[in-house]
Amino acid sequence: MKIFFIALIMGVSLCANGQVWLDNTCPIEEQITTEAYTTAKANNLLRLIVDQEGILVMNGLRQEEMSEIKFKETVYDFLTNPSNDKLKADSPKQAIIALGSYGKHEYYDLILRYVREVYLYAWDTASEDKYGSIYMDLNCKKREKIRTADFPYNVIELNNTLNKNNKKPSFSPGVPTFDGDVSDN
Repeated sequence: MKIFFIALIMGVSLCANGQVWLDNTCPIEEQITTEAYTTAKANNLLRLIVDQEGILVMNGLRQEEMSEIKFKETVYDFLTNPSNDKLKADSPKQAIIALGSYGKHEYYDLILRYVREVYLYAWDTASEDKYGSIYMDLNCKKREKIRTADFPYNVIELNNTLNKNNKKPSFSPGVPTFDGDVSDN
């Protein structure tokens, strides 16, 4: 009986640290470091920034009226690079998608969800080719093989890395810290 409870507790703890955005069963442990992001070749980076006005900026170009389908096609095309374009990722393993925003925007969460849906589509496609089944039906070992061999989840959320490095605000007088967030009155 003790072994059962220990196994149950271990299973719950693994799920708690799991892939929350997908299905809570298989954790994605690989994470892009800031060093990997800063040292990557420019063609392997796709920077997606939501500016102060809530408009998507993709690699420095404003995308004011980009549809969901066009966005997902662009991200998938960047990852796979079927035409061997020199301006897109050399391979899905080297592709890094960086997400950031100026302030809190609902659009940022939407962009993150779209990027995750593109990765899920890529994983489904790869798992269909290798195993004849969709990604969600695979066990954790096969899922990890798909991610490491074909499409690793190379997404870095720039806002999260900024928040981890910030100091707690002090109670001393002076100018408060400024993260670049500007709100018009």
